[in-house]
Amino acid sequence: MSGHLIYETSLDLLFIRYDKGRSCSIRLLEENSNVKKIMLMRELKGVFNPKVSIVIPVFNGSDFLSQAIESALAQTYCNFEVLVVNDGSDDSEETEHIALSYGDSIRYYRKANGGVASALNLAIENMSGEYFSWLSHDDLYVSNKVERQIEVLSSMPPEYLHRTIIYSDYSVFTNNPDKSIPMMMNGVAPEEFRYWLTIKNVLHGCTLLIPKAAFQEIGKFNETLRTTQDYDLWFRMAKKYLFVHMPECLVKARCHPEQGSIKMSRVAKGECNTLLSDFVADLTPDELLHASRQKTAVAYAQIAASMWYRGFSRAGCSATLLSFKHFPHSSFSANTSAFKIITKSLAMYYMIKPFRKFIPPHLRLLIRKWLEYKKTQSLTSPEFLRNMELKEKFSKIYEENIFRGRASRSGEGADLEQTRIIRQEIPKLIRKFGIKTFLDAPCGDWYWMKEVELSVGQYIGVDIVEDIIAKNQYTFGTSQISFQCLNLTEDELPKSDLIFSRDCLVHLSFSDALKILANFKRSGAKYLLTTTFTDRAENEDLGDGFWRPLNKQRPPFNFPEPICLINEGCTECDNLYVDKSLGLWLLQDINLP
Repeated sequence: MSGHLIYETSLDLLFIRYDKGRSCSIRLLEENSNVKKIMLMRELKGVFNPKVSIVIPVFNGSDFLSQAIESALAQTYCNFEVLVVNDGSDDSEETEHIALSYGDSIRYYRKANGGVASALNLAIENMSGEYFSWLSHDDLYVSNKVERQIEVLSSMPPEYLHRTIIYSDYSVFTNNPDKSIPMMMNGVAPEEFRYWLTIKNVLHGCTLLIPKAAFQEIGKFNETLRTTQDYDLWFRMAKKYLFVHMPECLVKARCHPEQGSIKMSRVAKGECNTLLSDFVADLTPDELLHASRQKTAVAYAQIAASMWYRGFSRAGCSATLLSFKHFPHSSFSANTSAFKIITKSLAMYYMIKPFRKFIPPHLRLLIRKWLEYKKTQSLTSPEFLRNMELKEKFSKIYEENIFRGRASRSGEGADLEQTRIIRQEIPKLIRKFGIKTFLDAPCGDWYWMKEVELSVGQYIGVDIVEDIIAKNQYTFGTSQISFQCLNLTEDELPKSDLIFSRDCLVHLSFSDALKILANFKRSGAKYLLTTTFTDRAENEDLGDGFWRPLNKQRPPFNFPEPICLINEGCTECDNLYVDKSLGLWLLQDINLP
């Protein structure tokens, strides 16, 4: 499955665009059935209420089982069941006693010990729900885990509603769940998921929501695998099902010395080596090219580096051999790059390997978080950003979650607390000024805007990052809501009554900011609603930085007095930006230098 699947609808045309380096359209319906299909979509969004089976496999789990069950029963979504499968616990029936204490609130099964895969398979055979949600006995769900994932599913096109698997971010804690550390993952297009799963071991199986039909079509967990049964199944499912990422932490994963992945770490290492070697061999050339955006020899070298770095020597060797195999078909520069990557990764592996076994697993996790932080610091350094084009720069920000937003990849300023006031005020402004067409430039990942009552005839979100637009269109696109990938400095913009541009120009040089404003004026829009910091006496150019506050009434912008002003009530950085506001102007009143 290659290319971006992007959902688009209108009363005149309903189709899926299958974009693989070029745009083409596959018409799904005859035009006379378009209205019926759109009405079906609206109906689905209103009544989609499938039963979800929350499955808790447990072996000797008297320590944490009750907390897991409580978090499952506390779900805000109403249509669910909880299945607890006791995988032959030998703890004097303590685990069974805890499970039975919940009576009819759960469905309880006991079986001979056969491993977590066998326990999960037993639950799948007996579940009555349409969707499967796994919860380890030592982990916790946030209260709206299932509800949020069903909300996202309900926004899917009917064609993909039952062929989509949702996964989310998660957080890690040791003792106190309230002090968990977020583990934010890169959002990848569904067609890149298998490649991403191969080079990253960060997906948490308890964040997934899977249609039961997927098990009937693809098969269940491989019971011969003791620690990698989950990744094996996800990889197989990804051939035929779309894996869609939600940038929200919906699971709290407990890290403790007794968890299976730590106690069976030697078994896990061997299974991972074999499994990842199979993954590498099974990836198609199209998947490699599209996901890595590199020549095949270099792509395999990068995979090899990932394997060596994580200590999977056998998988690293497999990827290395595949890289060398493609040397005769690659350019000299590509082969040189691949050779450098492999040489460096081998050196690092043999330098680090002797020390890894002396580092406790929970400390390795903290070290990994620190390395991710240092990587983020280097990615946002002036040296890294200075010469990057806008598209490359903002794509990197999105891919690496450089703004480190816990809820949104657009940063902390895009969470529900920092947008609380403007989510209330925007609908009032729309009604007051009779806005019919609303252009959001840039729209970001639509984390907070989806909560706004957009009583407009047409909402159009634009952004320079292709993956954001693809995901937004796929997840949120309707006949009234659409998304387009555009460069605000140069691309022709859709016609609109109002252009909404929050937290955009603050990240750009004066030169780029003025180009965008000129483009806004050329679009023919009547109003501009944009960020301004009203107490700033002067504006500084961006220079080597990446952000600074701007007062649009100061040079070089020299905007007139705004028609109206909305103070956002910003509390970021200990109330350092209390003057952050949205100002509304008539574009015809803005005179640019």
